Amino acid sequence: MQHENIRTKIDLANTLADASGNIIKKYFRQPNLEAETKTTEISSIVTIADRLAEDAMVAIIKKEAPNDGIIREEGENIPSKNGYYWVLDPIDGTSSFVKGLPIFGTLIGLVDLDNNLPLLGCVNQPILQERWLGIRGQPPCFNQTIIDNIYTNNINYQLTEACLTSTTPLMFVTPRQQAIATRLQKVCRRTAFGGDCYNYVSLAMGWSSMPMVILESDLKYYDFCALIPIIEGVGAIITDWSGNPLNSHSTEILAASNQILHQQALKVILS
Repeated sequence: MQHENIRTKIDLANTLADASGNIIKKYFRQPNLEAETKTTEISSIVTIADRLAEDAMVAIIKKEAPNDGIIREEGENIPSKNGYYWVLDPIDGTSSFVKGLPIFGTLIGLVDLDNNLPLLGCVNQPILQERWLGIRGQPPCFNQTIIDNIYTNNINYQLTEACLTSTTPLMFVTPRQQAIATRLQKVCRRTAFGGDCYNYVSLAMGWSSMPMVILESDLKYYDFCALIPIIEGVGAIITDWSGNPLNSHSTEILAASNQILHQQALKVILS
């Protein structure tokens, strides 16, 4: 994608983040909020804030980039006319949102789907006014400041020193997934549940008191597409459980603070 075009897409991503954030803020910590649990997915909640925030982003994309397609969580996908798709998750971490906890985010990704190239990723946290932006081939930024992660270049850490993180143990559905999760939990120094997209941005930032490994399954493309340019941009690693690049059909995710930890975790998974 040409420089002028990616600049336009960055501006559009920020517009989408602003528009969705304004809606989400109106509904945050509101009692008796309209919500329902999706019967087809484990521990998946949707609220009126999810739907309205997504609808607002879709309307903007249709107006500003009518040739781009849209892959969305709540509504029908829209085919692309040029190979580019916006991948939208209006509230990743709705379980935190409905509890009044500001550890959720709006995920906005842009991908060249034909070539499986995530071009842009934005994570917006409207309550705390935190925004991450990753552009393929460039260092990502947090609130317009380039991220500096101390864990990514340190090859001395071992898996036994890492914190293993997953949003919920319920996401490990099959006996195989449960066995893999148990093996890694026994090796890593600590296991922590919860967090959704905040696990990934924490890994990217190096916020944790120890290096991180994230193991998740039962995910959809909109759960992780926007995170790829941010994770990879700082030098951390994100793949599937076989070590392959993620794509729109991936459901099992492994992320690590650096290549060494990722290789050690893969060895446990594949053992």
